Amino acid sequence: MLDQNLEFNAVRVAQPFHDRLHVWPDVILPDLRIALEWDTTGRIGDEHVGHRERSDRLKDRLLRRVGWEVVRLRGEGLRPIGPYDLDARGVSGAFVERIVDRCCEIRGELFVTAYRR
Repeated sequence: MLDQNLEFNAVRVAQPFHDRLHVWPDVILPDLRIALEWDTTGRIGDEHVGHRERSDRLKDRLLRRVGWEVVRLRGEGLRPIGPYDLDARGVSGAFVERIVDRCCEIRGELFVTAYRR
């Protein structure tokens, strides 16, 4: 686990995303400037595919332009759309460690270790 202030839930971006200058990732790790997004196909199979995938990609680009990185936790066979995406078929302690490992890959192990509990 990482010691992060989870009060924050939005990131200000430089260009509008759906007419707003903020985006709301599922979880943000503000000290690491990493956004976590949990993606599934949804109940009827249309979430995070097609136009929604294009919207996800735009959100990721806007976050990266302001110095954030995105880790998408892609469930139900969704293919990765970013360089740090993880296959997420379920949540376990081992999966959480994979997320932390990915954060280390992005920001450096020494930096991330400072936030480990």
